[in-house]
This record gives sequence, structure tokens and C-alpha cells, in this order.
Amino acid sequence: MTHTIITQAAMRPSVWGLGADALHDGYWRAHGVQCVRRGEARRLQPDADLYLLVEPDQLVQFDVRTLAERLAWRRARVTRLRVVDHHDEPYGEQVVLDERGRVKCIDRRYRHRSQSAYRVILTRHRALAHCWMQSASRRDAWRRISRTAGLSNVDNWHCRGGCYTLGDAADERRLIARLVAVWPRPDRVIDGIHEARDGVWVRHGDALDESAVAIGPLWLGRAANPVGRRCLIGPAVQTDEAPASPEVALPALRLRDIRDVDPGDATSAAPPRPTRGGYELAKTALDVVGALVGLIVAAPLMALIAASIYLADGRPILYAQTRQGRGGRDFRCWKFRTMHRNADAIKHMLAIRNAADGPQFFMKDDPRVLRVGRLLRRYYLDELPQLWNVLRGDMSLVGPRPSPDEENRKCPAWREVRLSVKPGITGLWQLRRTREPGLDFQEWIRFDMEYVEKASFALDLRILLSTLFIVLGKDGTHAPDKAR
Repeated sequence: MTHTIITQAAMRPSVWGLGADALHDGYWRAHGVQCVRRGEARRLQPDADLYLLVEPDQLVQFDVRTLAERLAWRRARVTRLRVVDHHDEPYGEQVVLDERGRVKCIDRRYRHRSQSAYRVILTRHRALAHCWMQSASRRDAWRRISRTAGLSNVDNWHCRGGCYTLGDAADERRLIARLVAVWPRPDRVIDGIHEARDGVWVRHGDALDESAVAIGPLWLGRAANPVGRRCLIGPAVQTDEAPASPEVALPALRLRDIRDVDPGDATSAAPPRPTRGGYELAKTALDVVGALVGLIVAAPLMALIAASIYLADGRPILYAQTRQGRGGRDFRCWKFRTMHRNADAIKHMLAIRNAADGPQFFMKDDPRVLRVGRLLRRYYLDELPQLWNVLRGDMSLVGPRPSPDEENRKCPAWREVRLSVKPGITGLWQLRRTREPGLDFQEWIRFDMEYVEKASFALDLRILLSTLFIVLGKDGTHAPDKAR
């Protein structure tokens, strides 16, 4: 999805008088995290759950809750985190307005796919944050922190997120656009703003023209409210207009301290993940035992399937595709190959016959599918190698269908929900889908969200038993054709 920022010039952006660094710090305060820049003197807030240690020019955004489980179980005093930013949007644009608020031009930018990364540090200890803040160089800071914490108390990890440079106007605009999409309640941290319409945030005293079309999420800066001739559809930002003179400039709004932010507030676009209690432990045990037993029992059948595929179309026997697991982590999802070896190469030639209503590809009587592949798909036998993914911890026996990033990117809100749990070999959508024209994608979203909301050990058992009955044909039905 392309996020749009509407701005009056190439100057560094601000919203409600707050620059990218202040908005960045406010976002982290909403999560109970204080951002601490090396060499910058500031008061460390004792109520912070975590301190995020960054360089003076670093701005980062990632979902810290995807790391909560690791932080709790590793118990390290310091976590050195590598935040990786994949610039994989091939196209972007921004609308440039003139001094009267009229559209002047559309600045289109064709980006090359690239990757950048920042090293940041997470810690719960104020003393370590203080060491970082007082250090003159990164090398000196790390030497003091490692000596204080001890190298045995240091954990190293990585995650996907956004990396931005403070002082780079384009990067600052990109960060603000990202915050609009992932920060649904900025009023919990920023004093002086209110929700003029659902998801549309303006400064106190500003009001929207009744005839204006404004669909959130939108952040509308000072003197930048839409009038009747303008239509704004989020996620988007209107940055502050430059005042005609310094005398009419409005003061920047204030950020609340962490202690004044209600810890129970919903401050992330992603829903709360299931806690690691009895359910999670029981689910993990079921996954490990089920995968081990399944691999042992199915070993002779898997050998027969491998021989059938080899005789029908040669090697390779297995097919692997990169899918996204819990928290958006990429993994290789294994299946028995059910299509001809050139299936991916000719997929674009068959796009006109795609019967799926969402980002998937599906067609009845797909000519790419091998004869033996149709039999494997009919009884879910092509999924047997995924028991290895379950044993590795990439997947669960039950959960949302694992999808590649190219599908998940097209549905960002739904993506956050389904990636809050491990993907599964089977799930509600696989069992209840109807394949009705125009409904399949909606059913996919509905059943994935229903599973995440109602996930329990009893529900997992019911889904596994229902899948077993379908595979064995006890209910007179067979698994539906699959999309790829």
C-alpha cells in the first residue's frame, strides 16, 4: 500500500508543531518505551518498561511485541537488535500543493529494491541507558555497557522494521507516514489533538469542513484541513503549513510522560497476542508430539509419494516457498511438488483465468498440476512435509494459512492480526471455505480473524479431528482445491 504525505515543500516535515523525532519518541512512549539518544542529555523516566538506545540521527519503527516473548525468556540485560528495513515498494508518490492549497503536481518516485539496517539496543536498566546517554562515541558507549552488564548478559537478535535518518526530509516524511498507519490513538500521548472524524486527527480548535471528504487514518497538521474541493483518503498526512510570519506560529504540542500514558491503552495496530500460559504450552506440546508421530507413521507413505512424483516428472520432489510466520519472520515452507517444474514461470500467462477474488491465484482444472498432484491435493497429502516445519517451530498444526509477503502486504490490517500467531497446516478457513465466487477472500479474512480471537486448545483439537475426518472421507467430502 502506498502511504501519501501531502506537503507544501521539500522542507523538513512537522505535524502539530512536532517534528519527526518528537513523533517518533511519542510513538515509543505509547508502548512504554523511552527513546534515548547517545550524547543527548535528558531525564530518564523511571516508569519506562524499556529503554531504546539509538544514535543521534537514528529513527526506527518495529513491533516491539514480537520481541516480548524473547525478552522475557532470554532474561538478558541488554538486547542488541538489528532492525532490517526492506525497501521493496517499487513505486511511490506524493502530492505537492502550492501556497493556496491547490494541487501543483504529483511527485512520482520509482524506487529500486534495497535493504538498510540499523543497530539499536534494548534494555530495562536505567544505569545502562545512562551509560549510553553520557558516551561520546558508539564504541565508548558499547564498551561501558558491556563492562557494566557483562557479555554473558547480552543477547543478539534481528527483526524487520523501518530505518529512517533524522535530518533527511524524505526519510522523515516516510517515518511519519508509517506512524499514521500503525499508531491508531496518538491522542493518548500527544496533548492538544482530537478525533474530528473516525481516524481523522486534528489540533484542538481546528474543525473539518462538513463537505470535505476525509477517510482515516489521517493526520491533519496546522492550517491544513481539507475544504470542500479536496478529498483525502488515508493512510495519509497533511504536514504543517509554514506560517506567514513568526508571530502567527503556534507552539508545538506537548508529549505526555510515560507515567501519564495508560498502560492498558490500545496503542498498536496489531491485536494482543495470546499470552504464553497453559494454552501456549499445551499447544507447543501438541505440535511437537503430533509432528513427531506424524512423520514416523507417514514415513512409508511419504516414500511412496516421493517415488510417484519422481516417476511422473523427475526432480525436485519437494517444493519450497518463502512464507511469513509469527511476527512476519520469513521461513521456507515445504510441500510435495504437485505441479510441473515450470509452473511458476507460466503463472503469469494464466493470470487472466484467475478465479480468486483476493491476492491469491486459483483456477479450476489448473493445467500446471500433475496427475499425481491432483490426488495429493485432494487428500492434503502434499502438506505432509510441513510436519518438519512444525517440528522446527516455524508452524503449528493449527493456525492461519501461511502466506508469502507479496500477499500479506496487500492487506496490512489483516496481516497484523494473522501474523500475531503461528501459521498452521490446517485451520478454520481450510475447513469452512465455500469457494463461492467473490467470497473466498472475504471468507479467508473472516475465518483467520475468528481463529485468532477464539484460539484455544479445545478449538485446535476440534479442527484437527475435523481435518482428519475430511482426509479420510468420513463426512463424504474432500478438501477443496488449493490456491497457489
